[in-house]
Amino acid sequence: MNDKGPAWHDMEGKIKKSIAGCPNFSYFVNKQNMGFVKTCNRAVYELDQTGNDILLLNSDTQVTDGFLEEMLEVLYACEKHGVVCPRSNQATILTIPVKNNIGRALEAEASYSVFRQVSPLLPRFSVIPTGVGFAILIKRELVERFGLFDEAYSPGYNEENDFCMRINQYGYSAVMANRAYVYHFESKSFGAGKYEIDSRNHKMLIEKYPYYDAAVDGYFKHSMHPAEYFADLAADHVYEKPRILFSLYEIPSSYNGTAHYGLSILKHFYRLFCEKYEIHILINDMADQLFGVSRAYRNVWHPDHIEGTFHLAFSPSQIFHREHLWILNRTSLRYVFCMQDIISLRSSYLLTDDLERLEIFRKTIRYCAAMMSISQFSLDDTKGYFWNEFHRRKIKTKVIYHGMDDAKASVSCGTLPFQEYYMVFGNFYKHKFLDETIPYLKTLKQNFIILGSSETGKICGNIYGYQSGCQEQEWMNMLISSAKAIIFPSVYEGFGLPILDAVRFDKKIAVQNNGLNRELKREFADFSENIYLFDHLETLKDFIADVEAYPKAVLKNGRKVIRTWDQAATELESFLAEVLAEKIDFRLLEDRWSELKYAENICAMYRNQGGEHCVKAGRVLKIKIYIYNNFPRLFAVLKKIKMKLERVAK
Repeated sequence: MNDKGPAWHDMEGKIKKSIAGCPNFSYFVNKQNMGFVKTCNRAVYELDQTGNDILLLNSDTQVTDGFLEEMLEVLYACEKHGVVCPRSNQATILTIPVKNNIGRALEAEASYSVFRQVSPLLPRFSVIPTGVGFAILIKRELVERFGLFDEAYSPGYNEENDFCMRINQYGYSAVMANRAYVYHFESKSFGAGKYEIDSRNHKMLIEKYPYYDAAVDGYFKHSMHPAEYFADLAADHVYEKPRILFSLYEIPSSYNGTAHYGLSILKHFYRLFCEKYEIHILINDMADQLFGVSRAYRNVWHPDHIEGTFHLAFSPSQIFHREHLWILNRTSLRYVFCMQDIISLRSSYLLTDDLERLEIFRKTIRYCAAMMSISQFSLDDTKGYFWNEFHRRKIKTKVIYHGMDDAKASVSCGTLPFQEYYMVFGNFYKHKFLDETIPYLKTLKQNFIILGSSETGKICGNIYGYQSGCQEQEWMNMLISSAKAIIFPSVYEGFGLPILDAVRFDKKIAVQNNGLNRELKREFADFSENIYLFDHLETLKDFIADVEAYPKAVLKNGRKVIRTWDQAATELESFLAEVLAEKIDFRLLEDRWSELKYAENICAMYRNQGGEHCVKAGRVLKIKIYIYNNFPRLFAVLKKIKMKLERVAK
């Protein structure tokens, strides 16, 4: 059909030349320009008398081999398939990749390259809310029963949406043939007025089908296949650099080991590899304000506003919150996380207040692309606890030890409660063993400063405490550097950070005789003679006597090997590069996408529908997460109060 559009004479000559000698082609020209809608109706109602199914194909298209055969097979794969459309480079919902991080549609050949790589990973067809008229195959019987295009939409735009909505009311679906491809070069027939026509016709469409926009939006949010959603990332050569999301979601707005580890490894990873990767950072607003991440780096996102998708996400800590897992699921093709320890699962008093944490940890392990740990002890402990997950499939793992800060880091000046003292690390958690250690320290004549006591101030004559989480690093450097030695009584750790402080500042240290500390003593072999393993508190007096007699640290071979953060970051990059180079496990991705997206959608549905109980529960959960991330000390105190009240109630 020639609708006497721009340069229609030239087009006529080319058409006649192309179909010369082909008896199964017929050529018609309108007496005057009628517009797309009326031209299609004329062709179907007046000119085609065959009774065949109908393929409407725009003049600004270019077909590929086998496109029509594939579309026909999909059309008749199910009785209720009403219309079928192919994939394309520029066709809204049919575009492949349907979304990307470039900010514009891919060039036609780049799109076709993605199609060829990704289409085998997709189901043969996908049910979609509506078709696109540039290339649409329609069952003739539906036109005979329900008509074709409503000419109220003339000259064009939204007529195919109206048709698809109309037949869908009777149970017929629009379907996307994921293994058929037609190029679309976008006609300019409507000129500058096309946006006005589109707006007018869309308004008319919504008046007839008020749910249309929700149906389309629902497809993009809930119904897309993950290989479709991540098509641009799953294919090669779309991006110059791999896109990595460094997720600091779990870092609280206070100074602690988790924050120090995450920020330190980010700092060195970013400096070393920002040219190799496009690095984005996810962090909560309050933590961002405290640590100045947005001021130091580009591409920093907060959870409520994160945009884009990534080849890989890395979390330098375990994942405690389901919202974090949902963000990783919808933003990242694959994710890797660091399991620091599982004490919050091992100790029932920590787990019973938040039983969901167990399932979050399990899902995090089940769907990760790989997992790293900060010690072999922590990795083995995790594997032992989650035996089923590690035997269900082979999970790539790696131990990457902490790095050390510069031993010459600036040291703050200030007034100390004692001239001579021993530094003690701990807090109110039972596994830190501080409650049992303090009574013993009271019996000794030496002075002790505790970092991690419940409050700042004098505990007794020879013991002074400082709260952790609110001390500047320079102040802590001064406390450690001025101490005679370090005592770290904790029974369970994923990594003994005070051992690193001992190495940095050449201090002897006493630690519990357990698997982790024996591992670290072997790791820091040059410093091992300064790491004292004790089984009972009473033997600390022997350690103190040794320090009093020989206060200076002894180094094997007269040297000390410092493990730098650059080393840790380089090992991490090597591990992530291995993950990126591996073939994507699309079955794992489908399982992950299905389970986590379903949970997220259900939560959103109840929240949006105003289920009173769910809304209240959601608000409580959000408040808990906010306090946990931004006021961890307050969260811990409230948790203790809750547990005490529950015991009293019983």
